Amino acid sequence: MAKRAATIIDVAKAVGVSPSTVSHAISGKREISIPVKERIFEKIRELDYRPSFFAQALKNSSTGLIGVVANECRNPSAAMFIDALTAELEKFSYRPVVGLTGLNHEKGEEMLRRFSSGLVDGVINMLPQIAPEEAQQLCGSVPVVTNIREQLIPVWLDYNKLTLDILTYLWGMGHRKIGYITSPLRMDRQDTTVEVMAKFCADAGVEFSPEQVYEGDDTIECGIAGAERIFRHGKVTAIFSGNDQMAFGVYRWAYRNGIRIPEDLSVIGFDDVPQAATIIPPLTTVRFPVEEIVRHTVELLVTKLNRRPLTPGRMTPEMPLVVRDSVADRTQEAHNAQYVKLHGTAIEYSSSSSAMHCMAA
Repeated sequence: MAKRAATIIDVAKAVGVSPSTVSHAISGKREISIPVKERIFEKIRELDYRPSFFAQALKNSSTGLIGVVANECRNPSAAMFIDALTAELEKFSYRPVVGLTGLNHEKGEEMLRRFSSGLVDGVINMLPQIAPEEAQQLCGSVPVVTNIREQLIPVWLDYNKLTLDILTYLWGMGHRKIGYITSPLRMDRQDTTVEVMAKFCADAGVEFSPEQVYEGDDTIECGIAGAERIFRHGKVTAIFSGNDQMAFGVYRWAYRNGIRIPEDLSVIGFDDVPQAATIIPPLTTVRFPVEEIVRHTVELLVTKLNRRPLTPGRMTPEMPLVVRDSVADRTQEAHNAQYVKLHGTAIEYSSSSSAMHCMAA
């Protein structure tokens, strides 16, 4: 027959104090004399007493836990986000409980319903496939913040401007044929990079083909497949990726095929994960504002948990391009190609006049 689990009453009787005194010793909410506290913890160890998490939560009307529903944690950027969330939640004495569902809508719904059962005090929804209204409906009375897309105070990430900034940078470095490996549905809206690329190329008077774009899934393997597919339909001088993982895949494909980065192919990523600075050559990439977004998300949730009113607004963090060593300067080549197009003959450069333009990280 299984041994009966010790209760707080058993500990109190063994020490000769009230159950409330044992409770105060465990929680630290009231001052208990050191000798009494030592006897209490001695009996707790001796009786193997384990406080009931749910009983404490019921008593305190709080579990101290926040449910975080995410797509996955394989991508370093997702892990960065979870780490930052953990640190920010701890500032408010909360700890995260992470549920991973992939991009499956039904699994996402199921996880949100589970979090509505009283296991957590609030929920942070990071799933791109579930809208804020649906997430709150699934969680019932449990407060929910849908990361980035919260209705009253959304985070506005201007991907159109970002794409133009990247294209303008590459164009200024002499790149005229650029490939793009897309990321899946973004957390806040559909990826419009391809449309922006097509208009940019049309305005610049250069050809743009759908074969310069490969639809990815955020993995290294996708970066490999994307680079292979893009090059099969015509050589490009630069590829930028929807995240750093896929950019690393481009690096791997280039290494396997004897293509040098950046001499033969320039690469730009997105996220600025730690590995971007250590890969050879260091990757030029867009820094995703993880800390700002996490701080905003947690503050919103804590405001909801404390039932304070929210003032409508919009957060617009910067997404700077971190320039390292993965983009080559091909301006001479571009100028020469333009000269040939206009005059039918190439420009001859002496070694003294062919200075390279260097960018610092």
